[in-house]
Amino acid sequence: MLKQYSGQLILLICIAFLSLTFIPVQADTGPYADIVLLNGSVYTVEQNTDWSDHPLEAIAIKGNTILSVNSSQDIQKFIGPKTRVQDLSGKMVLPGFIDSHIHFGASAELTFGVNLSDCHSISEVQKLLADYNSDHPELDVIRGYGWNYFLFTESGPDKAIIDSVISDKPVILTSFDGHASWVNSKALEIADITAETPDPQGGKIEHDSNGQPTGVLRELAATNLVTIRVTPLSSKQIEDKLNVILPKAASYGITTADDAALTPEMIAAYSHLESQGKLPVRIFGEIVAVPELGQKQMALMELEQDIFNTYSDLNLLHTNINSSQTDSNIPPDSIALENISEYRDTKGLFRLQTGKLFLDGVVEGHTGYLLSPYTDKPDTNGMINWNISEFNQMISLLDRNEFQIDIHSIGDGAVRLSLDAYENAQTENGERDARHKISHIQLINSSDIQRLKSLHIIASLQPNWFYYDDNFKNVSLPYLGEERAEHMYTLKTLLDNDIPVAIGSDWPVGTDYLTYNPLDGIRTAVTRLPLPSNSTYTIPYRPEERISLKQAIESATYTGAYADFMENYTGTLEPGKLADIIVLDRDLFSLPPEDINKAHVIATYLEGKKVFEDPQAFTS
Repeated sequence: MLKQYSGQLILLICIAFLSLTFIPVQADTGPYADIVLLNGSVYTVEQNTDWSDHPLEAIAIKGNTILSVNSSQDIQKFIGPKTRVQDLSGKMVLPGFIDSHIHFGASAELTFGVNLSDCHSISEVQKLLADYNSDHPELDVIRGYGWNYFLFTESGPDKAIIDSVISDKPVILTSFDGHASWVNSKALEIADITAETPDPQGGKIEHDSNGQPTGVLRELAATNLVTIRVTPLSSKQIEDKLNVILPKAASYGITTADDAALTPEMIAAYSHLESQGKLPVRIFGEIVAVPELGQKQMALMELEQDIFNTYSDLNLLHTNINSSQTDSNIPPDSIALENISEYRDTKGLFRLQTGKLFLDGVVEGHTGYLLSPYTDKPDTNGMINWNISEFNQMISLLDRNEFQIDIHSIGDGAVRLSLDAYENAQTENGERDARHKISHIQLINSSDIQRLKSLHIIASLQPNWFYYDDNFKNVSLPYLGEERAEHMYTLKTLLDNDIPVAIGSDWPVGTDYLTYNPLDGIRTAVTRLPLPSNSTYTIPYRPEERISLKQAIESATYTGAYADFMENYTGTLEPGKLADIIVLDRDLFSLPPEDINKAHVIATYLEGKKVFEDPQAFTS
């Protein structure tokens, strides 16, 4: 049963019961390997070694564990009559990639419906909507994603644009950055959003000059006003999407991913896939703490029985929880428990250990929080989603309960407030190996870089944003002014100051909806150039912030493992560690930097199990 602390409403942070283990095991007690990869170029990514200058040749796997990394000659002693031997013919071997910030679960919704990411005019948007609606008469709600801000005049998107095409059913269109929804009049109607509706805590309802809602809802708190009134995607629909996305991730060499914002339906989907042995990627989930609840979240729920034994149907769980609350408008984004540590400490292919908070929004929506006002809107510095006192209390509580914390912070103002909150938590609770994170850091004041280091914060960055493109020209430059626009996305400076940087894609958020290939992000980190398919810009953005290929690989492997408290298990290729291994068709160090992403992963092993192979890549 659920026990509620009297007089307080609750933060709901959902932790699934997990059964698998990270502890390396052997397949049997014999001396021979199950799998041996011979005659390759094995880059171990071991710390404090010259691995990039002197690769090894072979690797032996037994059970889910690396048995040996050595020369092809010395590895022979591990080859027995039942050992499966693969001649790599000089191909490159690396630890599996770790995407430290991605949204696999949310992609089911963010990429559900009509894709607007290639639209360059309002008329294109309207045609795609009309065609999609005509092709799907069975849908009660039309969803879409990917629209960009520079399609519109200063007044922005308007509900009338959609109404002229679809007026009889709600339409919900998510922006390319995932931080705004553009809806029609029918959606506003079912959500009871009128000129008198106040902005929710942590969100903004845009209005026209007459005070009427335009149909633009900024940040999760505002978009929830509509989305909670329509039927959400089921865990089965999300699972079906994951069954497409995750094998593709394995084909890109991703063996671990941090899914940076999960709902109960996403958790149910992941849990079911794990229970069926169908997860080809290890998933670390982050559960969102929402500002709408404020101090009501200060008491965590106590769970006396396993959450999934008590409530096998997550919808029933929502009903039971919401019926015990006095506020029926709590968005069903998260479910929680107080004696959380035993669930966080279970180690499987799906694990939840991190609390996620969105402190600000995005520059594109003027909701990223800046230290100084926006250049094009000098009356605003952006938006803070939380009451700062409640935010600091929430950070301190999560830290005291030994959660890892990840704070979405785009603007330099939000980064500073995040550092203030972490410093306050450390003062109140004492130092520990918390490995808290700040995600994105589009802008940072130089004086705060040393604070990142002194507070032992991990910078979670997404290099596939780090280039000149139309979004820079049409949004960043006019919104921020030249000085700030030309000093975004610091990377090398952070590494030079010994700040751990874990990299990810943030897919499907951003301008590059079609890629979560780690090699694309690695290429951009090294070149600061866009992919040729995405932009005609040929001048590198902030070339002084380019990093070496070795540094980029470390950020995509070892540092990602460190950020997940997994550096003793994965992230490098060393005897005794889990066999999270990828094989590429060519040596990245032999390629010109701009060609790094022309390499292809041809085999991926997760804990010694081959989860992807290109059958045409091997001749024997």
